[in-house]
Amino acid sequence: MGVRPRHRLTTVPAAGRSLAAVLLLALAGCGAAAHSPVSDPAAHRVTRAPARHVAASARRRRVVHLTLPAHPAPRSVHVAILTYHRVHVFATEYTKSIPDETVEPAVFAAEMRGLRRAGFHTVSQLQLFRALFRGARLPSRPVLISVDDGYVDDVKQILPVLKAEHMVATFYVITGRIHEKGFLNATEIRRLDRAGMDVGAHTRTHVPLAALPAAAARLQIAGSRRDLERILGHPVYWFAYPYGSTDAAVTAEVRRAGFVLAATTNGGTTESSLEPLLLPRLHIGRAAGPATVVAVARGAGGATGGGD
Repeated sequence: MGVRPRHRLTTVPAAGRSLAAVLLLALAGCGAAAHSPVSDPAAHRVTRAPARHVAASARRRRVVHLTLPAHPAPRSVHVAILTYHRVHVFATEYTKSIPDETVEPAVFAAEMRGLRRAGFHTVSQLQLFRALFRGARLPSRPVLISVDDGYVDDVKQILPVLKAEHMVATFYVITGRIHEKGFLNATEIRRLDRAGMDVGAHTRTHVPLAALPAAAARLQIAGSRRDLERILGHPVYWFAYPYGSTDAAVTAEVRRAGFVLAATTNGGTTESSLEPLLLPRLHIGRAAGPATVVAVARGAGGATGGGD
């Protein structure tokens, strides 16, 4: 996909106002920071882990440094970003979700199988980034699968299906919940990453960012990136806004934190290089089924804005 840049292996050492409405949303939401320097995407840099981290780095993914260009060429691609939350038998959920956000395991497997049989190819965040900013070609019928909140379903139900269908997905994790029952722990987050999946941030505590003071929003955004980088040992560039809550100041914080692609809850299937931090997504609900998911991926409608 385009010119292959030079790479070096990078590892990151593992190492006001309280609004009642914000607190309620944080509790009822579907679920968890200083910025690491990045370089121009056309000249990916590489650093080496200190000697004490060499053994661990051998198990880590090679991740290139990315940054958003100051003046990107206008470019758009048609890629449906499908949003899931839970894949679980709803009746047995330990942490109850909104019913429409839980897809039964057999249904999810059928939906992924339906996409594959219809000729769709899942793409990674890096593929989308390169398509937007370098004009790299995407596979035919590209689709991006995203999963919000970081439930343990991600490794128990979703990952086995993706591996069986030779698919990839992006998992947006609420980092403040990694010690809670029913949510991914650090080992499981690393398992997703080492299986070739993308792991992105979904803040620390799933709060509506546009309702927060600037300092609090910065802790949620940059802090969640820092949390994941400590777990994974490499840069994290992908973000999703809880409840789709954003404004110009929040988006600026997301950029300042070092994220290069960020997903909203706005509906649509056209991703633009001029708005990489406002990517539209489509919610896949409980009643969708394989035919609906295929139609949505084709841009035929049947879904609303996705994510929360």
